[in-house]
Amino acid sequence: MRRFFSLLLVFVLSFFLIIPVTRAKEATLNELLAQARANREAYNEAKSQKALTEQEREKAIQDKAAAEAEIENINKELEQIEKDVEKLQKSIEKKDEEIKEIMKFVQVSEGSSTYLEYIFGANSFTDFIYRVSVAEQLSDYNDKLIKEYNQNVKDLEQKQVDLSNKQVELNKKQQELTILEAKLSEKIEKLQSGIISKDQEYKTQINLINSMKSRGCSGNDTVSECLSGGNLASVNGTYMPIARGYVTSDYGWRSYGGGEYHTGIDFSNSTAGDTVYPIADGQVILLDNNPTCGNHIVYVKHNINGHSYITSYWHLSSWSVRVGQYVSYTTKIGSMAGRNTGDRCSGGIHVHLNLFDNAGNSWENRVASGGNPNSGRIDPKTIAPQIPREGSYFSHR
Repeated sequence: MRRFFSLLLVFVLSFFLIIPVTRAKEATLNELLAQARANREAYNEAKSQKALTEQEREKAIQDKAAAEAEIENINKELEQIEKDVEKLQKSIEKKDEEIKEIMKFVQVSEGSSTYLEYIFGANSFTDFIYRVSVAEQLSDYNDKLIKEYNQNVKDLEQKQVDLSNKQVELNKKQQELTILEAKLSEKIEKLQSGIISKDQEYKTQINLINSMKSRGCSGNDTVSECLSGGNLASVNGTYMPIARGYVTSDYGWRSYGGGEYHTGIDFSNSTAGDTVYPIADGQVILLDNNPTCGNHIVYVKHNINGHSYITSYWHLSSWSVRVGQYVSYTTKIGSMAGRNTGDRCSGGIHVHLNLFDNAGNSWENRVASGGNPNSGRIDPKTIAPQIPREGSYFSHR
């Protein structure tokens, strides 16, 4: 048994030693071009699907409107039938009076003598023939009235049944079309969201590709190889928040400090007082002062490729801007604070960059309603993919 487990252990170790560790491969310029083409194809396909779905939804809306109109007509017909029934009942009452008058002359019950008395009360043979003819006509008329009454009742009852059945079918169809319209609207909304996302991603890819091409990079050069040497090109009109320095901490889970989740990207050059800039043109919309966590904080609103974002800059020693001020990427918004400022959220001299999605003014609406301005942070590389990885040095914005 021991020998078996020993052999098993050797096999397992051999298995892991033979299989190479898979690492994420960084995209080359050619691969970025292929990704951009695939992205544009997916974008066009999503637009085509959206157009077809909108046509399908429009047909469902029209069919539902037609069903609703037909239901309304049926309701009117049913109302008319009720009026016809009421009218028929009054007519029947009148006919009933006529029948009673007839029955004064003609008795159909067995053993009755009225019929004979009427006939044999004739003064002459001619009168006798006349009375027989009148009695027969009156009897036929009576039968005809009863048959008409019964047939009218049957016709109206059948029409009510037919219309009620059709009304049930139309109500069911109307409900199905309402559900279909809602599903198609949801599908259109998802397609539209995907279209916007793909378009933004495509524009970011194209900007990065153009930046790499402008630097003379070859098709097999990776992004980091192309943008190495500290001369990082702008992407989406975004830049570094400081003139030179290091990326000291990336966005996401940290492997140190207890494995906490880092909600932004840290930039530092270990020099207090250095200028901090917005990473893109925009408008200052909020200044916050939290001496124990963040110190002086600036929030800037940007429009990147038609999409609204908010960035914030933490651990500043002071503000150099005011709320409402429009700023460019070259505007000084503050300075990096020094050490021992009482800011427990800062382990050293640096600026912490956050990014928020403000689609539909979602961030602004949340803050206006008293919500936390720092919830919902996303990776700043969403709009600035040229930001180098943690530990990398850059010498230009």
